[in-house]
Amino acid sequence: MDIYNILVVDDEVSNLNALQRALRHEYNVFTATNGEDALSVMEKNNIALIMADYRMPGITGIELLEKARQKHPDTIRVILTAYTDKELLMDAINAAHVHGYLVKPWEPEEVKSTIKKGIEAYEASRVRRVQKNESKTIVEVMLEHGIISRSQLDMVMDLQKSGQKLGEALVALGVISPDEFDKALELQLLEMLVDLGYADAVDIFFCYALQLGIAYILGSQISIKPESAKLVPLELAYKYSMVPVDTTDEALVVAVPEPLDSKVRTEIEKELGRKVIVVCDSDEDMEAHPKEYHNVVRMP
Repeated sequence: MDIYNILVVDDEVSNLNALQRALRHEYNVFTATNGEDALSVMEKNNIALIMADYRMPGITGIELLEKARQKHPDTIRVILTAYTDKELLMDAINAAHVHGYLVKPWEPEEVKSTIKKGIEAYEASRVRRVQKNESKTIVEVMLEHGIISRSQLDMVMDLQKSGQKLGEALVALGVISPDEFDKALELQLLEMLVDLGYADAVDIFFCYALQLGIAYILGSQISIKPESAKLVPLELAYKYSMVPVDTTDEALVVAVPEPLDSKVRTEIEKELGRKVIVVCDSDEDMEAHPKEYHNVVRMP
């Protein structure tokens, strides 16, 4: 189950502490006492929901949420206020496209309910975003989901510069195509992220599944067994557009966005040296597999 990042912004430290206590068992709670610090937190972390107090020194909560919407449109926005003038409040909410609001003094259960509804809206939005991930690289998806930070990526890209110059020279000479170079560069980058401990194979395959449009496995979330991720080299996964999901005593279960013909399946088994169960949303393909695997993959 995902542990979502929540950002609470209030210039009253006592109120921040109370909200953190109310939410810390269900969410990873970040706090800030002003808008500038809040935006800095959002630059460094993948924040699912931001809740800001209406009245703060400097920029107001609504102004902060407007800025947050411009830079991080997917983050759900909630306003916390002591005002009871609903007309004034609704005008402000509409200005920042706020998902909901809480009126002080708040009750813990009311806060939890509002946050839960906000997270549900965030998750629904994430489902829609899955459909658009094919135009993104795996690294871009990893950044979007907070698996790696921009600073980590920049450092690895600096280490990669010498190899990049060689690749550009090979493209110029016609030895490899630009697409082949881009894919090789990304594979090298991902391997370096793993070598440096910034990500692991499960992280990478999770993002690759999103990129391929393989949205939800085993119910509501992608679930990739670490032992299966170790069995498939990333280069091979790229080649066949597949994600390792699970293992049995005799086979490896892989998820794919489209059914594979028997020839390709045989090629994969030959390269892996083991039987492969391929799962997707094709009824014909599913019927060929043991019953217990019928619900391993649910496509969007």
